[in-house]
Amino acid sequence: GYSVYLTGAFNVSLSETLAPVEVSTSGNPLMVIVNAVTKNIGSAFSDNGAILAVVVLAVITGLCINALGDKIRVFKKLIEEVNAMVTLFLTFVITKFAPIAVFMLLVRTFASYGIDYLKPALVYVVTTTATLLAFLMIGYPLFILFATKLNPVPFIKKIMKVVVFGFSTSSSAATLPLNTKTTVEELGVDSDVAAFVLPLGMTINMNGTAIMQVIAAIFVAGVAGYEVTPANIALIAILALMSSIGTPAAPGAGGIILFTILTGLNYNNEIAIATYSLILAINRPIEMLVTSLNVVGDSATAIYVAHSEDLLDEATYLTDVADLQNAEAE
Repeated sequence: GYSVYLTGAFNVSLSETLAPVEVSTSGNPLMVIVNAVTKNIGSAFSDNGAILAVVVLAVITGLCINALGDKIRVFKKLIEEVNAMVTLFLTFVITKFAPIAVFMLLVRTFASYGIDYLKPALVYVVTTTATLLAFLMIGYPLFILFATKLNPVPFIKKIMKVVVFGFSTSSSAATLPLNTKTTVEELGVDSDVAAFVLPLGMTINMNGTAIMQVIAAIFVAGVAGYEVTPANIALIAILALMSSIGTPAAPGAGGIILFTILTGLNYNNEIAIATYSLILAINRPIEMLVTSLNVVGDSATAIYVAHSEDLLDEATYLTDVADLQNAEAE
């Protein structure tokens, strides 16, 4: 994404009749870290510009809850139930109201700026898709090869059905049963390992989501006129990693997390918001591919964990699917 930004492909020339939009190009990127520590918890929850502080506070609170364990099990149960309520509410809002909101934002965007956004938007789609596919078809196989010393070809062949299912549903939660069945019965991972790693990975192992959000943030910065430096890239990556952990396993949730990242980086001028609305409109195919990347990453992690604990049936892993089916039939 940064390489494409340097070529100027994410830049857009707006009409001279439009009012100029003020951007900051010389701010200290370390101020993002300073602003992540809020002076007032109450004000952080009431200020849309303090979303990063809320994220940091959530991470610290979660770590403290985990450290205290059963001492605060009632509070932990409360947090889990509130999380379920919020996830249900977000799913409802995304599925019912997002199309209307995106329509209104796009009408305003193209009424104000014309079609100048379409070229960089196309570059964003191509760049993100190519990066995700490269990570899916090259990154994970190399991870299997170097981390476990196993031939990655059986992994690629057997996991393809999970890739297709995840792409079609765009939901890690809906793909979990098939992913579990494939990982255990065809890839030879111990059932206990799969039962622990896959549901956990569905929530915190969001490689595809993080990749998409990094490229999207760079795209928004380029279009909106913000300067992107290697230091900014590092901050974007950290924010994407933090925000992707705990992303609801529901379609469209990545768009909400992206807004958190943009706000945390202060990429929030008028053009940035308009570009964000454009991403929401064109991001559906990308999010489908992101889901595939996420669920395959969960399976690859399960293989690594099982192999490191000597709980991987390598004979099953290396056996063709047809041979496994014939063995079950007999």
